[in-house]
Amino acid sequence: MKDIEIAKILYLAKSKKYEVACASFDVVDHLFKLDVPKGLKRRKSSVQTLSMLADEKVKFGYDRKEAVAVADDDENETD
Repeated sequence: MKDIEIAKILYLAKSKKYEVACASFDVVDHLFKLDVPKGLKRRKSSVQTLSMLADEKVKFGYDRKEAVAVADDDENETD
């Protein structure tokens, strides 16, 4: 991938601003754990992150109430 697909990134940012912002901060923090494509390795981390989100290599979204309740129960059991 020589050029960043700006249209994908703009669409991603336009339609889900809050979700993309939250996911971007988390992905930037954990970018070293991801398999970044060779063409993106020399780019800035913010560009790598948005490209990974736009290409759906990293999935993001809201947790369902049931999943959060189970996670909270598991956390309470360990305390």
